[in-house]
Amino acid sequence: MNRTGPPPATPEQDSGSTAPPASQSFRPSGVDTVGTLPVLYARWIEAILPPGPLPVEIEATCTDCAMCARPGEPVGAGRIFFDSASKCCTYTPGLPNFLAGAILGDPSPAMAAGRASLKARLSEAPGASPLTVLPPPSYSLLYRHSQNAFGRNNALRCPHFDAASGRCTIWPYRDPTCVTWFCKHVRGKIGQSFWKALQTFLNSVVKDLSLWCVLQLDIGDSALAALESWREGEMSGENLQPNEVDGRPDAAAARKTWGRWWGRETAFYAECAERVCDLDYRDVERICGPDVQLSSRLVQRAYDRLQQTKIPAHLRVGRFTVESTASDAVRVRSYSRLDPLDLPVPVFNALSCFDGRPTADVLSAARRDRGVRLDTRMLRTLIDFGILKTGQKSKPEK
Repeated sequence: MNRTGPPPATPEQDSGSTAPPASQSFRPSGVDTVGTLPVLYARWIEAILPPGPLPVEIEATCTDCAMCARPGEPVGAGRIFFDSASKCCTYTPGLPNFLAGAILGDPSPAMAAGRASLKARLSEAPGASPLTVLPPPSYSLLYRHSQNAFGRNNALRCPHFDAASGRCTIWPYRDPTCVTWFCKHVRGKIGQSFWKALQTFLNSVVKDLSLWCVLQLDIGDSALAALESWREGEMSGENLQPNEVDGRPDAAAARKTWGRWWGRETAFYAECAERVCDLDYRDVERICGPDVQLSSRLVQRAYDRLQQTKIPAHLRVGRFTVESTASDAVRVRSYSRLDPLDLPVPVFNALSCFDGRPTADVLSAARRDRGVRLDTRMLRTLIDFGILKTGQKSKPEK
């Protein structure tokens, strides 16, 4: 059982046979957080989690996009493929003030394209404020109404995406969404739940630290009031101002929002980066509010679920959709339309055995009656993907 087309599974004969694993690449994670996350985030995450690796999403291959069709691979029949010219980078991140300052202040040659792309955003669009560098309002409006186009168009392609190399030019300074979003997850729904919890945590930290920087650098009371009005407008509705439709900055509004730092925006972002770059998690807890404390607990809970590998004593069939069938496999979609599984036909047929009876009894029945042996790794993947779920058999009503 895998994502790319399983080998055929033969029903068990006299001596028994074992169905192929649910994912040919399913294996324990094995790298530390610093190796997979921007260093700033890694420092904070390592403070709230026990020592150990984060999940390595080896199915979500950025350099060789797992969502792009391979040569000769049929397109259509309900399958979703990304455009190789944009991949999942049809999303433009909002960059908090301290990340913007870190990008602009990184003098390394490797960041030259990233610095240039951010400078272009600052000069061309009306989305920059003391809090964050947002996409143009017209872009955000189009994005909100183009979810079916995600990954499959160039109009929404991120300005930090280098089409020639297919890489992100601000990779060391990615925003929380870009850090935690994956098209596929080795642990399926359980893995996705962890990354979503981590995204919520990082978003809470970023939001609070951005505002803290603004208060520390004293843009002025009038500017704070203007900034709050700007935030309310940014979050409110669908109506664009004339300059926003054209992509023109509103100099008068920007002057009010920036206050004492008007005309020194780059220096402001640099000061924000300087204040945040050395913060450890004790500083973050002191600065940020209860949202961060709450979200950090939820990250810990999601991480604990990742460590659980025991097979439940009772299992029932979960929710999934059959996308397609072949002579040797059934493609099913459970937690995400981007991450289907190809189940060998004998395994798919054996799912109906899971009716809440003791799992050991079900496995014996599947082996005896269906000729299929389901090993622990396969069961764990079926559970991770939500195809099987914990639950006892319903008792008959008296």
